[in-house]
Amino acid sequence: MSKLLKSKWHAPPPLVHVLVWFCIYIIPMFFILSSGENLWKIRYWTSAPFFIFVLAFYANYSFLIPKLLFKKRIVIFTIANLLLFLIFHFLLTFWREHAIDAGILNIPLEYEPPYHIQLFKFFGSMIFVIGVAVSIRSTAMWFHSRDAMQKLELENVRSELSFLKMQISPHFLFNTLNNILALIDENKELAKESVQQLSKLLRSVIYDAEADSVTIKQEAEFLINYSNLMRLRHGPELKFNLETDLSEPEAPIAPLLLIPMLENIFKHGIGSLAEDSSIDIKISSKTGKIIFESENTYFPKTHQDKSGSGIGIANMQKRLDLLYEKRYLYDCKIAGGKYITKLELKYELN
Repeated sequence: MSKLLKSKWHAPPPLVHVLVWFCIYIIPMFFILSSGENLWKIRYWTSAPFFIFVLAFYANYSFLIPKLLFKKRIVIFTIANLLLFLIFHFLLTFWREHAIDAGILNIPLEYEPPYHIQLFKFFGSMIFVIGVAVSIRSTAMWFHSRDAMQKLELENVRSELSFLKMQISPHFLFNTLNNILALIDENKELAKESVQQLSKLLRSVIYDAEADSVTIKQEAEFLINYSNLMRLRHGPELKFNLETDLSEPEAPIAPLLLIPMLENIFKHGIGSLAEDSSIDIKISSKTGKIIFESENTYFPKTHQDKSGSGIGIANMQKRLDLLYEKRYLYDCKIAGGKYITKLELKYELN
C-alpha cells in the first residue's frame, strides 16, 4: 500500500517545554561579564521580564490562538493581547520600582532610557513572543491536519480495497460456475469433480481475502489448483504449462491478485478446439521482485459471450494502483497471434 502516515508530529511533552525555557533562562548567564553579587542582581532583575514573556507565550499558545485567532475572532484576539500588554507592563513597572527600592537595580538617571523607548521595547518584545507562539501553534495545527488527512486517505484506500476484494469472490465464482455448467452436459462425473474442487478453492478464497497479504507460494498453489479445475473441461488436448521458480517462496503478495490474469488467459486463450490452443505461464520470485509471465493463443470473444465482462482485469489494475503505486509494471500485447502478458511487482518485507 502507498506509504501513508510516514511520519507523525506529536506535541512535545511538558518536560521538553520546561527544559527549553530553562536553557533560555540560563544561557544568557554565560555571556554576562559581571560576577558575584552583580551577576545575582542582574539575574534577579531580568527574571521578571522572562517570566512575564513565558506567561504571554502560554496565554496565547494554549488559549488565545486556538480559541480566538484560529476561529477568525481577530478583533477580540487583538484586544485580549492589548489587555495582557497593559497588565504585564503594570507588573513589570511595579517590579522595577521594587528592584530600585531594594537597591538591586541602580541605574544612573542619565543612563536610563526615556519612558517611551522602554514602552516601545516592551511592546516589540511582546509582539515577538506572540509571533513565536502563533508560528509554533500554526505548525502544530498543520501537522495535525496533515495527519488527519492522511488517516482519512488511508481509510478511503482500505474501504476501496475491501470493496475490490468483495468483487473478487463473486466474479471468480461466476466464471467457475460457467465452466461447470458447460461440463454438466458434456461429462457429469467431471462436473461433480469440478464442484468438489470448487468448494476447496472457495474455502481458500474466503480465508485469503481476509488477509492483507499471502506468500507467493500460497498464491501460486491457488493458481495451480484453479488451473486444474478449469482444465477439466478441455481435457489433455489443451497444451498447458504452468512453471514456478520461487527463489523467495515467502515473498508477500496481495491475496488473489493474480487470479484475474489467469481467468483472462482461460477466457481468451482457448478456442473451440482445445488442441489448437496453448497456454504457457511462469511465476517466479526473487529478492525484491515477483514476476508473472504468460503467453497463450488468442481467441477474442464477441459481445454475445457470457463468460465475463472484463471486470476482473479492471479490478486487478485498481488494486495494483492502490497497493503497489510506482512499484509495478504491467504490460500486455498481441504478437504473432499470441497474447503475451507480464506483471512485475516490487515487494518489501515487513
